[in-house]
Amino acid sequence: MCLLCLDDCSPVQSICNSCLINLPALRSCCDKCREPFPPHQPDDSILCKRCQTTPRHFESCISPLIYRFPVSTMVQKIKYNRCLLFERPLTAHLVNSLQDHYCDTPWPEALIPVPLHWWKLRKRGFNQAGVIASQLSKATGVPVLHSHVKRVSHGTPQQGLSASQRQKNIRGAFAIKKPIPFTHIAVVDDVMTTGATTEELCRVLKKHGVQTVDVWCLARTPTF
Repeated sequence: MCLLCLDDCSPVQSICNSCLINLPALRSCCDKCREPFPPHQPDDSILCKRCQTTPRHFESCISPLIYRFPVSTMVQKIKYNRCLLFERPLTAHLVNSLQDHYCDTPWPEALIPVPLHWWKLRKRGFNQAGVIASQLSKATGVPVLHSHVKRVSHGTPQQGLSASQRQKNIRGAFAIKKPIPFTHIAVVDDVMTTGATTEELCRVLKKHGVQTVDVWCLARTPTF
């Protein structure tokens, strides 16, 4: 039974083909950070305003979906209700995008899921980014470094903060626990909103010797 429409579907699927096809795909977006463009954005736009004016700490972002219903509901069910059956179809979408992106460019040497602070990890019981990274590793063969980076500050939740507030709030939140023996890393998360958390982690990785950082996420939040 499909978890979204309750119609019949294959036992190995958690949502039916009709619901899968109709998930909000990310098409018109920034070439670098994948921020969705509003409907009136000119077709010749390549980079968003931020990527045009501000250096980014990552080289590329790969994300297949827009964070709106039903993707938003699916991600929230994964994160807060441990409904991991929703993770499989979302990750499958991302794997397809990754295969297209890396068809003529080198794959990352390792994956690093965005870590949770120990207090939030204990409260939630698992790190959804770690679950996603593990599934992506199985599909791509790229290993996961689960314990090389830690989140050292809990801080104010990012939800509800402006972009500038998010940047200030997340500064200094991550630390390297073990030397990273690779120069090309992909940071994995469920959703990228303003990118402040991801950007800070990428900054720390580059400070400690990583040369190339890609961002892999299930969905991007529209700003319009």
